Amino acid sequence: MQKESTVKMKRPLKNKVIVAVFLICLLIDFGCVAFNYHKYVSINRDYTAQLAETVINTCCLVIDGDKVENYLGTRRRDSDYYVVWNKLIDYRNTNSNIVKLSVMSFQEDRCYYIFDTDLSGNGAFLGDSRTYDSKQQAIKDSLVNYSPGISLEYGKHTDIYIPIKSSYNIPVAYVVAGISTDTVEAEQRAYLLYLMLIVTAITVFAGVILILFMNKSIMNPINAMTIAAGSYAENLEKDGVTSPLQQIHIQTGDELERLCESMKKMENDILVYSARLLNATWNSNHDSMTQLYNKRYYNELLSRLQEEEELGIIYLDIDNLKRMNDTYGHDEGDLVILRASNLIHHYEEPGFECCRVGGDEFVVFLRNSSEDKVESLVEKMRKDANNVLSDAAGDFVCRLAVGGAFRKGGEALEDVIKRAEEEMYKNKHAVR
Repeated sequence: MQKESTVKMKRPLKNKVIVAVFLICLLIDFGCVAFNYHKYVSINRDYTAQLAETVINTCCLVIDGDKVENYLGTRRRDSDYYVVWNKLIDYRNTNSNIVKLSVMSFQEDRCYYIFDTDLSGNGAFLGDSRTYDSKQQAIKDSLVNYSPGISLEYGKHTDIYIPIKSSYNIPVAYVVAGISTDTVEAEQRAYLLYLMLIVTAITVFAGVILILFMNKSIMNPINAMTIAAGSYAENLEKDGVTSPLQQIHIQTGDELERLCESMKKMENDILVYSARLLNATWNSNHDSMTQLYNKRYYNELLSRLQEEEELGIIYLDIDNLKRMNDTYGHDEGDLVILRASNLIHHYEEPGFECCRVGGDEFVVFLRNSSEDKVESLVEKMRKDANNVLSDAAGDFVCRLAVGGAFRKGGEALEDVIKRAEEEMYKNKHAVR
């Protein structure tokens, strides 16, 4: 049992990690930027609404609600109509933020223009009608009822609707002012860029300081131990060589130093147990004579490969092995088995797994294979010059009888092995 580390903590790691609080400060900075920017956008939005309301209220001073109702009913323009129209046009032209200024009446089926300051081909004259656009259609009931406080956003401008009332205090039309948002959006982008530049500068400066501190006090020691820990497997094969972990000397006086010392004390036991485990795992899965997989591993493969598609099976049997043992002894028989395993090892490739399932029987599993590949490999093994495993001039010849089968759709794995075994027996009887 190993002794507890005696390294005394002089500077606890938690005190160093307090420096990370600066990161929280940076997050607070970002939060302040986000809040400040949100308030800035909100103020600009309120400014847009106030500007529109000012424009509309100014227009209402020169527009007579009773006459608007009369213009809409008679579709006739008098001299006062042109005076008001020209004032609206002049007011729009003197304010660059106004992109639309109209007086409109909204009915169930469509909207009707009384005044419109758009003198282009898209403009409207007294009595001209337009169908509701998608945004107006969504609030048609509010428009028809002349509800106050309506605004619709159209990307680069916002339309504000304020009703005009007659002398009887009855709404007769809307003054619609479209206020451009291009300038406001440009100011918002510039403001956001300004904030981001400041925050980025602060973040970069604080980040560099923090990274330097973390690298020196924490990351470098941890990385050194991590690299050393990754070399355990290499140290299994390097007797007498000092491991990288044993060469590390961390003198930070905190938990990192204690951790390093503890890892050094653990390393020897880990390496010993790893070597034993690797050796035990190999022995449990392999046949000691042929170095091929054994019957236990074969049974595991049967369980794992039950649903495997594109699977080929090759069944091999050493012909006349019993006669060899009975006639010349088991030493000669073992030599035949070794020659057979050498031939099988020669054909190993990715997806090729061979198990010794009996004294003279072997089963090869070919993953990601095809029927043509299985047939080709069977033919190569049969014709291989090394398939003569004993003295050809003797009373009998030991050789590998080879049979193969490829899994068909839905076929049980045991049936595939059985077909391969039957093919092997056909080959064995054919060459006797």
